Amino acid sequence: MMWAGMVAWSPVSVFDQAYAEGSFFVVRYHVLANWKSGLLFAVSLTVILGAHELGHYFATRLYRIPSTLPLFIPFPISPAGTCGAVIMMDGSQADRKQIFDIGIAGPLTGLVFAIPIAVLGLMYGAPPTSTTSTIQFGQPLFIQWLDGLVGNVQNVRNDSISNSSMNPMLMAAWVGLLVTGLNMIPVSQLDGGHVIFGLLGRRSRIVSWLAYLLCTCFVIYSAIRYKQPDFAIMLLLIPLMGIGHPPSRNDHVQLDWGRTALGLLSLSIPFVCIPLRPISLLP
Repeated sequence: MMWAGMVAWSPVSVFDQAYAEGSFFVVRYHVLANWKSGLLFAVSLTVILGAHELGHYFATRLYRIPSTLPLFIPFPISPAGTCGAVIMMDGSQADRKQIFDIGIAGPLTGLVFAIPIAVLGLMYGAPPTSTTSTIQFGQPLFIQWLDGLVGNVQNVRNDSISNSSMNPMLMAAWVGLLVTGLNMIPVSQLDGGHVIFGLLGRRSRIVSWLAYLLCTCFVIYSAIRYKQPDFAIMLLLIPLMGIGHPPSRNDHVQLDWGRTALGLLSLSIPFVCIPLRPISLLP
């Protein structure tokens, strides 16, 4: 993650430039000029992703459900330097209400940290020094709303930001919101799958299949409209886990009205946290 921040979230293009120039000077330049930005991005994103997974973890501890500590997944050639983080748990030992609480605890905890980091990025963040501008990051509705509230400082309303203009805290929040939005899609054993299972029990399978169909249509639309099938890999991996949620220890436990209202509200998270076109390549 620190490496991604040092090269302005475009790790491959930096090496392409170095190859074209026949020198690694450009790599050295980015490291020396941007190590502070890289560190700030890595720390900010670790806080957001770590808080998300610790929200799940402490919920499993509360209900005495066996689980692992958070596991971070490195992906050094991606703009974020990571694929996020996960915990593994034995969901068969939890009942329907416990599944709901464990599933929703992560996104809510992550948002508690992502929102102030986004605000700080919109108000005070400075982008790293970069010699390349190769990627545009589409801004989700949530960041556009926050930008309006703090005075439209970064001018992201109805717009996108190039990698050379994104600052570390705003980029960390962008990644955190994207991960949260994707996790809250109500399919399989994603966080949204846990939530919809808590709300509807076994009937949630219908919603999960419908959500998966809509996601498939979105990927096809992106492939046709932008020649870029966003999230196609994720779409292919979900069936390996099963599109519907597996049964819990007790599927007949009912949620109270507070959990039901919170769960229904949380289903809007993908719509406000996932940009219509998250990443586009500049010519």
